[in-house]
Amino acid sequence: MWPKQNLERELRSLMSRIEAASQPTGSLVSDVLEYACPRLTSAIRLNDLVQRLVAAEAWVDLGFWLIGWELPDWAIHRLSCDDSRWNCAICVRDLAINWIEDVAEFQHDNPALAILGALVQAQLRKTQGLAPSNVTPFRRIGHTLANRMSRDAER
Repeated sequence: MWPKQNLERELRSLMSRIEAASQPTGSLVSDVLEYACPRLTSAIRLNDLVQRLVAAEAWVDLGFWLIGWELPDWAIHRLSCDDSRWNCAICVRDLAINWIEDVAEFQHDNPALAILGALVQAQLRKTQGLAPSNVTPFRRIGHTLANRMSRDAER
């Protein structure tokens, strides 16, 4: 129970930091990768594309890629700019968009932060059990192979 509460606290803190930031920084994006990207962090090594996007500071492209990777059953519904404020809304695919509980939405003056904020919002909703999803984080391959090998050795 504690890890879930800690993750929820970290995601809320991350959302606050995104809201307060004027533009993405390496530190902020690093924390998004650490706390809002369980599928990516459970991979054996960091994806080469992610490393290149971070090195190039291509934050919008990184945000789009992370949504596709971390939330494969979600889709970007809207990315728009009204009165110099960007709004990113992502939702679970194939569900009626007018079901407000199936939408994660975030607004920011910076388009990359609007996208990253929507990602964090969706992960927070999933942690709280408020968003439907049938996708779970990957398990580390090394752990499952080690478990299998130890079970086989016991037999």
